[in-house]
Amino acid sequence: MNTWNAGQIMTAVRTINKMDVDYLGPDPSTQDQILFQFMNVALWKLARLCYNTEVSDTVNVTGDGIVPFTKGNAAIKDMYEPLRILQLVDGREIEVPKRYSDTAPIGWHCEAPNQPIDIRGITGQVKMKYIRYPRQVTQAADPVDCPESGYQTLIMEISSSVKYVKNFYAEAEAMGGAAKTGYAGITQAAISARGPSSGGQPPSYDDVQKARGGM
Repeated sequence: MNTWNAGQIMTAVRTINKMDVDYLGPDPSTQDQILFQFMNVALWKLARLCYNTEVSDTVNVTGDGIVPFTKGNAAIKDMYEPLRILQLVDGREIEVPKRYSDTAPIGWHCEAPNQPIDIRGITGQVKMKYIRYPRQVTQAADPVDCPESGYQTLIMEISSSVKYVKNFYAEAEAMGGAAKTGYAGITQAAISARGPSSGGQPPSYDDVQKARGGM
């Protein structure tokens, strides 16, 4: 991952949209800042397909209630989706069940994005595995949290936003359509990278359908 940095992605975007980038601002620096914003929007849109996973710090649970998970001793602010809560028992990791009802006596529950994790019926050391949002890019040297198989899709997503600036709706939709054809490739990269191991919910082709606007 991160074979190309943001500047290299930007070069490809500028090449494809050579006749349109001037509409983004009066000079290359201003244009680049707009393109970085478009890139961030596209990356966040593809957050689950890009499947950037992290493991929290180990925290000690003493009773039922909200658990303030951290990463590097700082509050987690970039979580897209919690995958698993693991309880550490005698050197082993035991998966804590997910609660789907507030009346369930044991397990963990997260109500909505940016909401804390609530745990019941578990005490001791636990840690969380989760998908994070791609890191924000602000300059050419920044890494791009997208697998190489998704570079073309990312470039087309950004290009679609560029076309909208000129009110070229048909071209914007065409670029968006071209981007969607690459969703399956990003998904396959995430699935293949995991190998045969179990646990968590890797992206599936159902995610591709949802990303395309289906159910």
